[in-house]
Amino acid sequence: MAKWPNIVGVLVISAALTGGAVPSATPALAVSAGGTGVTGLGADRGGFTQKSDPPATPTAPTDDQTAAAMQEYLRDLAAKEQFTGSALVKRRGKVLVRFAAGEADEEKHIPNRPDTVFRIASVTKQFTSMLILKLRDRGLLGLDDPVCPYLVPSYLKACPKAWRPITVRETVTHTSGIPDIQLLPDFYSKLSQPTTTRELIQRFVHEPLDFKPGTCWKYTNSGYILAGAIIQKVTRKPYGTVLRNMITGPLGLQHTGYSRGNPPEGYAKGYLTLGSPAAPINGSQAFSATGIYSNADDIVRWDRAFGAHEVAPPATVKKAFTPQASCPSSGCLHLPSTAYAFGWLVDRLDGHRLRYHPGLLLGYAASNMYLPDDDIAVVVLSNVENTDTNGIARHLATLALKSSECAC
Repeated sequence: MAKWPNIVGVLVISAALTGGAVPSATPALAVSAGGTGVTGLGADRGGFTQKSDPPATPTAPTDDQTAAAMQEYLRDLAAKEQFTGSALVKRRGKVLVRFAAGEADEEKHIPNRPDTVFRIASVTKQFTSMLILKLRDRGLLGLDDPVCPYLVPSYLKACPKAWRPITVRETVTHTSGIPDIQLLPDFYSKLSQPTTTRELIQRFVHEPLDFKPGTCWKYTNSGYILAGAIIQKVTRKPYGTVLRNMITGPLGLQHTGYSRGNPPEGYAKGYLTLGSPAAPINGSQAFSATGIYSNADDIVRWDRAFGAHEVAPPATVKKAFTPQASCPSSGCLHLPSTAYAFGWLVDRLDGHRLRYHPGLLLGYAASNMYLPDDDIAVVVLSNVENTDTNGIARHLATLALKSSECAC
C-alpha cells in the first residue's frame, strides 16, 4: 500500500458528525498524515455503500485540548502504519474523537471510514452474555442450571459425564473447564467453511476437561458456543434472530448483527499485517463466541445503554458488571484485570471502574472499554490483526479521564 495510509479524522466539528458517517452525498473531512486537508472520501466511493444516520448528540468544544491530543495520537499511529481501522471516544455523550485510517479493502483501495463495519471478534461475548442474562430475567433459564438438559438431544445424543456439573453461568465466565476450540489443530483450517452449531460442539465434546468445573478460570470460546446453543434451544430461534429481537433492534444498533456467512457489503476485509490478507472467516464457525460484526458508533451506543439501563434493568446491568471469577496473577488474557464478569474484564484505570473486552480473530483486532461511573466509552476496531487495539484504547481512555478530572 502507499507510504502514507488513508486517514479520515473527524474531530468534533458538528453535531451532525457525532453518531455515524456524514450522508453519502457529503464529502468527509480527510486529513492526510502530512496535515493537508482534502475532501472527497464519500461513502459511495469504490462501491462502498455503508450508510449511517444515527441521532445527533452534543459535541465537545472544537478547541478541546483532549480532542486535539487524541487526534494527534491517532494520526501519528496511522502515519507510522501502527493503526488501521476506526476509533471513537465519547465522554458523557460528547464526542471527543471520531477517527478512521487505512483501507477497508487494500485491493480495491476502499478507505476505512468512522462508520465502517468490522468483525468484532470476542467483543461478541458481551452480547452473548447479555442474552443469557435477559433470558434468565424472562424465566427461560437459570444461571446455575446444568447445561446438559439444554444440549440433549438437539445438539448431543448424550452428555459426557464430565460435563454434567457444568452450569450455564460457567459457559460465559470461562470457568467450565472445557478446552478452547480455537486451540484445536484444525480450527483455522476450518474457519472459512460453513458449519452448524451441532458440528461445532461435536469437535470438542470428547476433549478432556482442563479442570473441574467452577474451580478455575481459563479462556475458552467453547463455552460461548454452548451458550449460543442454549440461547437457540430456549428461544427456538436462530442466534442472529434472538440478537436482533432482544438487543440490536430495541437499541437501534443498525450496523450490528450476526451472519452465518459474511457481514453486509462494505465491511472491512481482514489482514494479518498490512499487505497480507487473512483467510476468509465463515460466520457459522465464529458463531456466538466471536461472530458478531459492528461499527464504532454502535458499540459506543451499546456501552452507554448499560449506563442508561436501556439494555436491561439496573439489577441485570449490575449483574453483568459483577465479578464472577478471579483472574490469574498475570490478569485474564494477560491483560490488566482482576476478575471476569459476564463478558467483561474487571479493572480500574487511575482509580476509576473500568469494564472492557478485547477481540482478536484472524485478520481483526478490537477493544471496547467503558468506564460506567464516568460515562466514558472508548472503541477501537481494526482490520489488521497485529494492531495493539487494547493499548490504543487504554491510552485514549486515560486521556479522556484526565480531561474529565480537570473539568471538575
